Amino acid sequence: MVSSFAVRERAIDLGFDLAGIAPIGVWKDLEFSRRWVEKGFNGEMRYLENPKRFDPHLVLPSAKSVICVGLVYDTPFPCSSFHLPVSAAATPRAWISRYAWGQDYHEIMRAKLEQLRAALEDLAPAVETRAFVDTGPIVERAFARFSGIGWMGKNTCIINQEKGSWFFLGVILTNLELAPDLPAPDRCGSCTACLETCPTGALVRPYVMDASRCISYFSIELKGSIPELFRPKIGSSVFGCDICQDVCPWNSSHQPSAFSYQQSLSPERQSADEHYVKKAAATKVPQFHPMTFAPIRSTLEEGSACKQLTTDHRQRTTDAASFSLFNPTLDALASFSEDDFRRIFAHSPIKRVKYRGWLRNLCVTMRNSGDERFVPWLERAAQHSDPIVREHAAWALERLRSK
Repeated sequence: MVSSFAVRERAIDLGFDLAGIAPIGVWKDLEFSRRWVEKGFNGEMRYLENPKRFDPHLVLPSAKSVICVGLVYDTPFPCSSFHLPVSAAATPRAWISRYAWGQDYHEIMRAKLEQLRAALEDLAPAVETRAFVDTGPIVERAFARFSGIGWMGKNTCIINQEKGSWFFLGVILTNLELAPDLPAPDRCGSCTACLETCPTGALVRPYVMDASRCISYFSIELKGSIPELFRPKIGSSVFGCDICQDVCPWNSSHQPSAFSYQQSLSPERQSADEHYVKKAAATKVPQFHPMTFAPIRSTLEEGSACKQLTTDHRQRTTDAASFSLFNPTLDALASFSEDDFRRIFAHSPIKRVKYRGWLRNLCVTMRNSGDERFVPWLERAAQHSDPIVREHAAWALERLRSK
């Protein structure tokens, strides 16, 4: 008989930072997820309505246990700017969610889960398994909560007392009958920092998020037009949002923001600095560190709208130093052609938003920057072939010009 200890030991040996065993019958949490969808909190994310999400036996009929693992992706860089305004004299910067700074976690987690599945087959040759990294019909957080690797925080993230919440979740359904671990106690206490800081009020009450109001939803999952009411609240976020984790006491103690970091440090020191080492655990996976790129020196062919940057914009971009996905300048991100976007983000979570979504998000962040130097770029975007890009560019132009 395979022991839970042996499974956890294999998982840690393979490089996972957390491992635990959950029972298959977390029916109360799965029912909560079903009712959450019925209330429309999933927005346009129809895949969350899949009936298999609410009964793991529809995925693996023989399932008796769920192996839950966590892989830390945090790096010792400052937290987000919390959408503080940047003066017009400064170079406007964009925020990309911390989890998307490096290589696509699906690729890395999937490879490690396959290694763990192979290890399980060595322990029990007739084992049946199904492995998932948030791409299948499994409510990972429901099982993670019962596996002991963390509790469900008021921001709906799984939080570990020692690691914080900056870690990816993976699960393996198995027909092995493994002794479950005890759930971790809820240690959020009376803290409501995440609820109070969310710019869009997506955390409607403790432990409940209306995803259809979340900045990550608007900038990643929503494929159409972002509601005008929420566009100013998106601030500098061009992909995702980290605020509810940035303010969590379990992730950091007295951590500076990228805003203050960029203002106070010279370019030579804008990297991981010992003064800014955070309380939360740092990743051991180098691929999760921010990707760095040389300046983009070419744009798409002239002649099609929103392809060619102005000479001034292009010059400011090509004269810049190399940049990383940690708090990059809007100039750098706006220089990407569609070919650049596909090439640069081929192995990045950012590819999910697609180029049209990328341009849409840039229009919003340019308007929120208040920098009129983006007007020429937005004028070209307002002639783009895609109606969503045109709409957001026109909106941004109107507000910048009326400043």
